[in-house]
Amino acid sequence: MTIAALLLFIRTLGLTLPLWIVAGWSAAEAALFFIVADVPISWIAVRSGTRAAILASLVAALASVVGTVAVLFWASRDPAGAAVTMAAIPGIDPALISEAASRYSQGFDAVLTGSFSGIPFKLFALEAAKQGGILFVFLAPLLRLPRFLAIALCVGGISHFLERWMNVRKRLGLLLILWIVFYTWYFSVMPG
Repeated sequence: MTIAALLLFIRTLGLTLPLWIVAGWSAAEAALFFIVADVPISWIAVRSGTRAAILASLVAALASVVGTVAVLFWASRDPAGAAVTMAAIPGIDPALISEAASRYSQGFDAVLTGSFSGIPFKLFALEAAKQGGILFVFLAPLLRLPRFLAIALCVGGISHFLERWMNVRKRLGLLLILWIVFYTWYFSVMPG
């Protein structure tokens, strides 16, 4: 799907600013940004419900193609420079890049499970560029969508359950605290 087609699709559906944010966030995270698109997807789940978060998941998965193409293009022209830059991103080091390369060589299933293991997706795109895996661009949405949907369904379900005791503002506050705790832990155990 081209960017123009995605934009037309978003406009046709009358999507709101949060979905545009999800699209941009996902594209940036697939390339260089280090906070996953699960954050705005979960915000949408709390703010607007599970159905809206599912739509946000689809938008994020499709938009990740933009970041994937950027990494593939960049790494195919300057693999060493791309690897050095990736290793400088918080939570990434050369060992994690090697682990992503190993999983990539094991095939689709290993990359799919890798997306749930804390290995940034951009590292799989980096390896795809090294191995000439242009078809990886077309697999990006399929590889990213399951985790995005899991976040949308899980957070949406929990938020719906908590509606009895907490208004939306309190649930968003709780979500913010949980993301801060998660990323504090994540960056303390991940390299870089």
